[in-house]
Amino acid sequence: MIAESTRRWNIGRDVTAAVLLCVAPALPWSLYFGAGIPASDTRLLAVLAAVTVLALGSVAATYAGPWGILGAHADPALAGRLRRLLSAPYLLLVLGVVVADVVQTVQYGGTSRPPGGVGPGAWLGVAGAVLAGQPVLAGPVRYWQRGARLLGDAAIAGAALSVLYNLYWRVHYAVPDVHSASDFGRPHAAIIATALVYGAVAWITVAIASRWILRRDKASQLCVVLLGGAALLAGVLVWVLPVGRVIDGFHGIAQNTSTAGVGFEGYLVWVAAAAIFAVAAVRDASPATWLGATRNTLLLIVIWCVGSALMRVNDLVVAVALDLPYSPYDSAAMASFDVVTAVVAIWLRINLANRSIPSAALWSVAAVLFGFTIARIVVGVGLAPRLPDSQRADALAQPVYGNGLAQQITSTFDVMLCGLALCALLVTIVAGRFALPADDRPKPGEPGTPRIFRSAGSTRKVRAGGPKIYRGADDSAGDESVQGSSNGNSTPS
Repeated sequence: MIAESTRRWNIGRDVTAAVLLCVAPALPWSLYFGAGIPASDTRLLAVLAAVTVLALGSVAATYAGPWGILGAHADPALAGRLRRLLSAPYLLLVLGVVVADVVQTVQYGGTSRPPGGVGPGAWLGVAGAVLAGQPVLAGPVRYWQRGARLLGDAAIAGAALSVLYNLYWRVHYAVPDVHSASDFGRPHAAIIATALVYGAVAWITVAIASRWILRRDKASQLCVVLLGGAALLAGVLVWVLPVGRVIDGFHGIAQNTSTAGVGFEGYLVWVAAAAIFAVAAVRDASPATWLGATRNTLLLIVIWCVGSALMRVNDLVVAVALDLPYSPYDSAAMASFDVVTAVVAIWLRINLANRSIPSAALWSVAAVLFGFTIARIVVGVGLAPRLPDSQRADALAQPVYGNGLAQQITSTFDVMLCGLALCALLVTIVAGRFALPADDRPKPGEPGTPRIFRSAGSTRKVRAGGPKIYRGADDSAGDESVQGSSNGNSTPS
């Protein structure tokens, strides 16, 4: 028999899975396939519809039939096997999209045509399929630990391979041919330096965030859940909002090019791992666990903001070295917002568990951080250099991707940081109310101080051999000479 609280967690998880599976077909899965993509292959769309129905059937199979968990003769083991069987085709389709992107990356390497990438539709779909394929909760929460570790290792290795592959093509383009009359000069060095800086920032970000998947403490797992939720929200917003194409040149579809920042190796793995950890991490999470997870997300904000400032400094140095048009004031303003955001995040991360600071001060700083993460995007898009009108028209002629920016540093990941900053604000407000200081013990005289109970008629016992008080013989005349004791007895002289 499944407990009532466990049954509610089953229902909540399955409702979330059903919503994600229903929304996923309404979003793009790559630059060349999915909703809103012209000339999408109808056969692939039919396959997507079929696997979506099967995955939704895995949710229905949990409650329908004699083995359903709502019935008197529930069979969680049988329901779990049906869930895995019906969700597997959906996960295979997502894997096929990833393989297709890898093949296109190799095929289009060194050309101007980008690979398909992995869009937000696949992110939502894989999260829903993983939730729908998990076993029925019938007791202590378990998760696919081996699968989660495999995802973390794959994300780190995939990001490293992507950076090295793009660096190869950049170096191949920059280094002159042996038969060429041109020598290696500043333009070639600038291309290689830019590829190194951009690639290092992207890989470090993915590696640090993916290492939390490999850890077993609950705070790290909860941090992964926050990452996955923020990634899903960011992907949907960038695709739906009209300004999304300006924020991200690939319109929210994760790429692994040298200028795309974090690639699908991050987003796709984070949402899949978040679905694996979701119930185990969120259920019965203490305020201290929420605060620990928030400190991890603040670290990610710091790393990306510092890396973004380095990328902007690199672009400014390259522009000066190559005599390219640039605006030092705009570059300084964009880098300043990155640095200030990083400083605010560092302060909040250090003092998040400091009980000597008033809660209102922490909430205010968290709100300031949330505002700065949004301001970074506004300033980064508004002050970014633009292409000439003719080139801008060609870039906007593409139906899905491309914009008129000559320098693209902002991306979907910046929108994701806004979601993480909002989570930090909410956690600071809510969890801070329940996290008591370590020395928050009642002081003497305070209402919470322990007291010894005495009844109204109780008498205080006094030792029989207590100290005596003696009066001298030179007391006032007329007074009777008396020897007294502290126990109330007296003896006449």
